[in-house]
Amino acid sequence: MNLQIDYLRTFIALVEAKNFTKTGALVNLSQSAVSMQIKRLETEVGKKLFHRIGKTVKLTGEGNILINYAMRIIREHDEAVAALSKPNLEGIIRFGSPEHYTAGVLPDLLARFSRSYPDVTVKMRCENSDVIKDSVDKGDLDLGICTQISEGGQIIAHDPVVWVMAPGFVIQPHKPLSLAAFEEDCIFRTWAVAALEKAEIDYRIVYVTRSISGLLSAVKAGFAIAPVIQSNVPDDLKIAGIEEGLPILPVSNIALHRTKKKSSEIIDCFSEHLINSFRKKTDN
Repeated sequence: MNLQIDYLRTFIALVEAKNFTKTGALVNLSQSAVSMQIKRLETEVGKKLFHRIGKTVKLTGEGNILINYAMRIIREHDEAVAALSKPNLEGIIRFGSPEHYTAGVLPDLLARFSRSYPDVTVKMRCENSDVIKDSVDKGDLDLGICTQISEGGQIIAHDPVVWVMAPGFVIQPHKPLSLAAFEEDCIFRTWAVAALEKAEIDYRIVYVTRSISGLLSAVKAGFAIAPVIQSNVPDDLKIAGIEEGLPILPVSNIALHRTKKKSSEIIDCFSEHLINSFRKKTDN
């Protein structure tokens, strides 16, 4: 079996567009060429990948299996091409991020970047958004991602802040809501408290931490609920909302800040990886 990269790209585009004509526009092919590539891919795998429903398509069970592998193959292929087509990079990047974003996108991103550019060292610092932004402005950090708290920076993703709780957690209307949160200088805690007070919901903060893993552990234990970004919600926890009587929380606009004191190919390259990774994660 030989899964050609071009066919996999067309396959992914058709999954997204759900229409042969729209897919052709995405991959710069005619409708007949798209149809031919999909037929050849189906012949290669020996399985039907799409159900045709009028002018639209829907993945079969086998198609659902292939899509995850296809996206992974294309991602790894493109990263390999990018790494090999650029000159060897070496040096140090000073990078900062709030704790909130270290549990989802960043671990995989840092690992992939390290594999692609083994001679580049990423020195990472975790602080609150205002500290990260100030450090980038002063030139103490080369790059930083922050929850947008003021003007400036490049918005690279939008990630809703949601209430998360254990599946068995019961909100009792006549008792204060048990809340787990970061320390007082955390913007998500500020948003959560403001929303609860505006909705006139009595609450008590029963668990305070600076660690996202600690926060999620408290929630998993059924000790409290917590405000976290949606991309950080693990499969074994539940997103709560209006149905449980909780107010809607703001969307976290994730901003990328770059130092104005210097620029380099390393900084440009790492910025590109950040932007692509966060957009892929929050778009899913």
